[in-house]
Amino acid sequence: MDRKVWALLLAGALALTGCTIQSKHEEGAKDKNVKIETPMGNLDVRTDAVEAKDTGLSVFPGATPKEDAGDGDEKKANVNIDTPWFGVKVVALTYESSESQEKVWDYYKKEMSKYGRVLECRPGSPDLDLSGKDDELTCKEESKKHVRVSSGKSATLKVGTKHKQRIVAVKPSGSGTEFSLVYVYTREGKETL
Repeated sequence: MDRKVWALLLAGALALTGCTIQSKHEEGAKDKNVKIETPMGNLDVRTDAVEAKDTGLSVFPGATPKEDAGDGDEKKANVNIDTPWFGVKVVALTYESSESQEKVWDYYKKEMSKYGRVLECRPGSPDLDLSGKDDELTCKEESKKHVRVSSGKSATLKVGTKHKQRIVAVKPSGSGTEFSLVYVYTREGKETL
């Protein structure tokens, strides 16, 4: 189901439970923020003040934020869903660099290693065959989506656990590289995000 449909369904369900909805979007402004507070939980979506440090990763030297093409596909967001039963936090930003995919790949493979073993999710990588236990990350869901970085298609680096992970997706963009930094944290129960 399209993420816009999910957002509308969630907003509709929350509206029925007695909630407060705040939305900040000025005409001509690029950033859109939405905050929904209900007795059943909260949803906070920010597209302003989102920084790479929120993912726990730095920006590749010389890279610049990818501009929004006006197609509704935001290039940066910080989304928090907080309920008594579960919580999800996703921070994502997209950048462009004039450097090669391999240089960006190598940079993030080294940087992400401070969080543990980095999985290389691209064909030919032995990581594609790993099967995780419990909370361990795997490349299983990536194996059909990506091919080698050098072939001009996207590939993904992952580190962490299923409940707390950092992801870098790298793909070609013109003569350079486009890459996305993503931090995902999920929880069950009352634990704070």
